[in-house]
Amino acid sequence: MLTDTLPAGKLDIIGDVHGHFDALTELLDHLGYRDNGSHPAGRRLVFVGDLADRGPDSPAVFAWVMAACAAGRAHMVLGNHEANLLTGEAKDGSGWFFAERSERDGRCYAPWQTLPAGEHGRILDFLAQQPLLLERSDLRIVHAAWQDKAVETVRRRRSENLADLYQEWEDDLCRCIRHAPWYDDYLDEQRRYAHLFDDPAAKLPLLAATAAHDVYRNGANPLRMLTCGPEASAAAPFFAGGRWRFSVREPWWNRYTASAAVVIGHYWRPWQGEAAPRRSEMFTVPPHHWHGAGGKVFCCDFSVGARWRERKRHIAPQHSAYRLAALRWPERTLLFDNGEAVATVA
Repeated sequence: MLTDTLPAGKLDIIGDVHGHFDALTELLDHLGYRDNGSHPAGRRLVFVGDLADRGPDSPAVFAWVMAACAAGRAHMVLGNHEANLLTGEAKDGSGWFFAERSERDGRCYAPWQTLPAGEHGRILDFLAQQPLLLERSDLRIVHAAWQDKAVETVRRRRSENLADLYQEWEDDLCRCIRHAPWYDDYLDEQRRYAHLFDDPAAKLPLLAATAAHDVYRNGANPLRMLTCGPEASAAAPFFAGGRWRFSVREPWWNRYTASAAVVIGHYWRPWQGEAAPRRSEMFTVPPHHWHGAGGKVFCCDFSVGARWRERKRHIAPQHSAYRLAALRWPERTLLFDNGEAVATVA
């Protein structure tokens, strides 16, 4: 099912893990969970997606979460990194799963554990059963964006196969963009510059048609909208996630006015230090504050996925500026993998 109902009772909603199994086990210990994912007070775990990629042990994270979900002790929604696995898109940081990216990704993210032979199908079968949305009357969980049109589309087709739906939506996109006024310019930009998109040293102009394509693609494909969020054309090109980009993420929560709270991941919210300019424009309130038009949205991704940068500088996890967090519901308290607890502010 592409949508499902959140269980009743108290929840611990965990942000993007990105393959950091040690941080996950430390956080679970601070939250009071047993090794098998049960909690003495009957609390349940919810993961906001992006379990894997870039971190040192994505296979172990998947193994633990799959077992906890099978036992009914955890729930999850799909993030864009899970969607990439399901649709066969071998993107930055996924070399633990896709052999064709292993050597290249290893330059940034190794040492890391790769997936044993024969396990790929089991993970894909598990992901194919996971929803894009979880909700109940007081709370909604989605990886990136609660956008009404995409939500209604997914609700209407909730029993269909996600990989098939994704291909259908991409085929529709390909037919539509051929009539866009920027399409010929987009093809020309791809012909001239696409071979440089993975080169951080390349000097690229702002490719306006490529930006228009990327903005349109995220808006037209419901899977991409829910797991990546809406985007807008950038003022200048920038290198992130292993490639040059020409569109930036939009703070969709400034338009969210529904009464139910929404908890998301995806956006690499900073906890310590100054945010990158693109993120400082996304988050205009302190990191422990709810955000959006009605203060109803909270991003619990505190950038643990960036710890690979610190590993390269031999910075130990206990000194990390990046954190793995859980939002406790209904208490609205943050608990981090270092044991620090912080009350959030609406």
